[in-house]
Amino acid sequence: MSAPALRRLPRPVGALARRLPRLPASVAFATALNLTLRRRFPAEVLDRLEGHTFAIAVEDAGVELLFAVRGRRFAPAARAAEPLLRFRAVAWDYAALAAREADPDTLFFNRRLVVEGDTEIALLVKNTLDTIDIPRTRGLLRRALRALAPR
Repeated sequence: MSAPALRRLPRPVGALARRLPRLPASVAFATALNLTLRRRFPAEVLDRLEGHTFAIAVEDAGVELLFAVRGRRFAPAARAAEPLLRFRAVAWDYAALAAREADPDTLFFNRRLVVEGDTEIALLVKNTLDTIDIPRTRGLLRRALRALAPR
């Protein structure tokens, strides 16, 4: 899998996203995680993540989504203590990762995916996500990426 060329959200979209309140986006993200991933995450992994806060920074949108694992569920988090892990990338790269159109190691070594925090937990999350396949979601994302790709 090769990573797509660096693509960013159009400036007006990023400007709009920066003005939106953060908590509703974190609520939507945590809900999406619960609907798509929670049942596929092994219980022992969720137990290891229990009580910790995580951040997904979407650099070109100027948005940081915060969530925690509580009771083996993903829950939105308000800005509080420093997250155990913070991921930083542009929206396109996150979508390419979810669609399995990009390799996380390649993005990491090309400095397009930045991971800050607990290295052991980061590897646990990465290895767990590598074992999870959601064909319908992946297919929808792949079609969206192709439709939005510059010609």
